[in-house]
Amino acid sequence: MAGAPAVAAGDPEAKVREIERLAITAPVAESNARIKALAPNMGALTPGQRQRVEYVRLRNLAIVGDQASALTGLQALLQQQLPAPLRVRIYATATSIAANIGQWKLAYQWLNDSLPYLPTAGDDAPRMLMTASYLNGLVGEDALSREFATKALHLAEQGRDALSLCRAVAGMAQIEEHAQDYAAAGRWRMRQIEDCGLAGAGDNLFVGGAEAGMGKVEMERDNPRAALGWYRSALARFQRAGYEPGIQDAGIGLASSLIALGEDLDQARTLLQSSAVYFREQQASLAVEEAERQLAALAEREGDAGLALVHYKNAMAAAVETQETARDRLIAYQQVQFSTRLKQQQIDLLQAQQVIAQLQITAAQRRQWLLAAGVALLLLLVALLVVLLRRSARDRQRYRWQSEHDGLTRLLSQKQIRKLGQAAWEQARRQDRPISVVVLDVDYFKQVNDRYGHAAGDEALRKLGGWIEQAVGSEDLAGRSGGDEFTLLIAGDADRAAAVVREIRDAIEPIAVFDDRIGISISAGICADSAAFDSLGALVHAADGALRRAKQEGRNRVVLAGADARAAPDAGGAAVDPHADRLVVVGCGIQMGRHMSPRCESEIRLADVVMCLVDPFALAMIRALRPDAVNLGEHYADGKDRRDSYREIDAAIMAQVRAGKRVCAVFYGHPGVFADVPHRVVRRAREEGFSARMEPGVSAEACLYADLGIDPGRHGVQSLEATQFLLQDRVLDPAGLVLLWQVALAGDLTCTRRQADRAQLQRLVDKLRRWYPADHEVILYEAARLPIETSRIDRLRLLDLPEASYQEFTTLVIPPLAAVREPADRLAVAPLADANPATG
Repeated sequence: MAGAPAVAAGDPEAKVREIERLAITAPVAESNARIKALAPNMGALTPGQRQRVEYVRLRNLAIVGDQASALTGLQALLQQQLPAPLRVRIYATATSIAANIGQWKLAYQWLNDSLPYLPTAGDDAPRMLMTASYLNGLVGEDALSREFATKALHLAEQGRDALSLCRAVAGMAQIEEHAQDYAAAGRWRMRQIEDCGLAGAGDNLFVGGAEAGMGKVEMERDNPRAALGWYRSALARFQRAGYEPGIQDAGIGLASSLIALGEDLDQARTLLQSSAVYFREQQASLAVEEAERQLAALAEREGDAGLALVHYKNAMAAAVETQETARDRLIAYQQVQFSTRLKQQQIDLLQAQQVIAQLQITAAQRRQWLLAAGVALLLLLVALLVVLLRRSARDRQRYRWQSEHDGLTRLLSQKQIRKLGQAAWEQARRQDRPISVVVLDVDYFKQVNDRYGHAAGDEALRKLGGWIEQAVGSEDLAGRSGGDEFTLLIAGDADRAAAVVREIRDAIEPIAVFDDRIGISISAGICADSAAFDSLGALVHAADGALRRAKQEGRNRVVLAGADARAAPDAGGAAVDPHADRLVVVGCGIQMGRHMSPRCESEIRLADVVMCLVDPFALAMIRALRPDAVNLGEHYADGKDRRDSYREIDAAIMAQVRAGKRVCAVFYGHPGVFADVPHRVVRRAREEGFSARMEPGVSAEACLYADLGIDPGRHGVQSLEATQFLLQDRVLDPAGLVLLWQVALAGDLTCTRRQADRAQLQRLVDKLRRWYPADHEVILYEAARLPIETSRIDRLRLLDLPEASYQEFTTLVIPPLAAVREPADRLAVAPLADANPATG
């Protein structure tokens, strides 16, 4: 009955990171497909995760050419609360897109807005610095552009993000191309190819951009043949990525190489015409100008002067647009810079005005303070007198309370319980009302002090005082009468007193002291007032005698005093606690130090007799808790029939139960898994009328699932004892997981063998060959019994089983032979493991 651990659904964070990775390393279609698959589960993502997915979607939208829609979405995203790294990443992309479609004022405004976030942007800071470098270069701020680029490169080289380094190197290459230093640009482009490839982006936009840049460098070196190769490689990369602007730009470069070589002129014309149309639609006049100039060069090479003139005119018109764009860009830059300076001046002016206003307020406050100082001083003196009087009254009240109450439990002191109790007893006698006395104390309290220290004893008394205070009524009295003994005066008969004690006992739970959890119990004596008692002292003495009888009869019980000295109501036969089982069978787990539950430890501490069938390490730990623990392993011997040992263990446990003892039987692992004695002894105790139960423990099967990473709910599991499987006609389902326990003892009917028998193991292999091939991989598993050990997980072929080494507890794990096939009308999705905890 060991429970299997529930397996959580796929990690949302891992899915978001995979989308981000594919957006960089794979064509747009792949990351878009992942985003679409994730859409039904967007509600399970955190706001930050949804923002990251939306950013990738908008970036992809820009890559495939819909830059206006992407910009609108990014602008809306920037209005949300964002972490600094993601905000800088969005600013960088949005600024680039705004520049691409000519919204220069917006681009420069976002650039200025992003700069304050750079110190906390982490690995995304170099990206924004490169964007700043690019935009400053466009308006002729070459020194500032190079400064930004150099800072970006420095940060990228210090960081751990290879993609940031890739982008920074690409920016340095662009600066050298703008400065027309093509030798330096070529070196940077070659480094860009290498760094962007190492970034895991061997097929991404930056590698394609580097190759296109190398094509431009080779053209400037008058080497069109080499340029042709670079442009073709770049074009292929952009096509795989689905990056339309890159495709068209690389097409212009490829066409210029073909024209220079005089090869494939028809292809060159097709490429240039496509690029001219595309860039006109995108209003990219600089690219249109280049395409038209190359078309003019092509027409000249073919001898068509008229067509060449047309294309030159188109190029000149595009050049005019480029100049207008540059002018608009410069105006936008200057407007943003002017607005920024104006805002700073306004801020400075406001700060100066605030300083002046603050000085005026300070002066007025000083005048008011001088006027109010005398009054305040007088009020202070009055307040001090009031405080002193109130403190004196509180101190007198506190000292009085402390003199009347126990400082540890906060119940009445011994003197006060006697004083108030005498008055309550006399009033009850006058009004002919019932009154009862309860005397109770903590069982084995000295052992708690000796074993755990006086701090533990004090905590036990403090907790018990709280439970008593909660249980007694407003007309009752409760006090600590000394040591671990408490006296209660209950306004009612013996039944109500028993109900109060029962409520106290129900509230008791293990006490946490440092790293220990201590279980305690109480014994109580109850005496109801009657004409036989002539004083409160006699009534308390009778209740104390009942308490002594509770101790003599085994503790953890309630006894009524009186003429017949009977058990308390609901206390269970011969004054035995009804909530205490006569027999409790517990499991200490495979590694007791890690697996033993607080409930198991509490049962061991509270039992009258502890009997153990565990490994030596667990036995030593149990005896540290209970030095009197009995080792049931002594009933085993070499060559002895294990069934005889089982019967002896059964008899030893039942003898203690029948003797009236509260017995805790501790078994290794889970007491009810492949263990005959625990089930039989619980069953026998119940048949004889004793209360008995079993507490679960961590089994080897539970450890197996954790160590091997197997979910039994995925393919199903067949769990059999090896001898039972070998000798009975059992049919296996090879599509599910199979566990064969005690495989070393397979085929042993004498119950005396403790070692593996190769002949029986060969029989086992022969039978398993009905369902599995000889080379099917199986696993020999042994759970680690100590934290310093590691679990045994030996993988071998089925046919090699007879030659392997075994322990008595070795388990044979047979993985599924083939995956379970889903019905055709079901979606191929894994069920959520936590959908039904009852089956987990």
